Amino acid sequence: MTNLYVGLCRYARGERLSGLQLVEQHAFSQLLSVLHLLEPEVDYYPDQYGNERRAEQRFPHAQERFADVLQGYARVPESALALLDWLEQIQSVNPAMAAEIRRLAVECRTKNN
Repeated sequence: MTNLYVGLCRYARGERLSGLQLVEQHAFSQLLSVLHLLEPEVDYYPDQYGNERRAEQRFPHAQERFADVLQGYARVPESALALLDWLEQIQSVNPAMAAEIRRLAVECRTKNN
């Protein structure tokens, strides 16, 4: 959650690359590191040094969401909202923090249009 929040704060200030890294790299990596606890995992040569290795084969159900949470440089707010949605489906999140992330995403979209 904090990666999403700080990433969107930076993105809103015009630090788009830094925002992208926090949202699509750090926040997603954190989720990927616990995905084996949340989703059924296919035993397909997991790499102990890189959770992203063979993730599509190991987590076929989660793979369907990867494109939604990794939308790229121009769509970081949309990626953050998709990650937030995924997190909310997994566990309860702080409603005030979720609301602030949604507010920041709208602010970022407005500034970019």
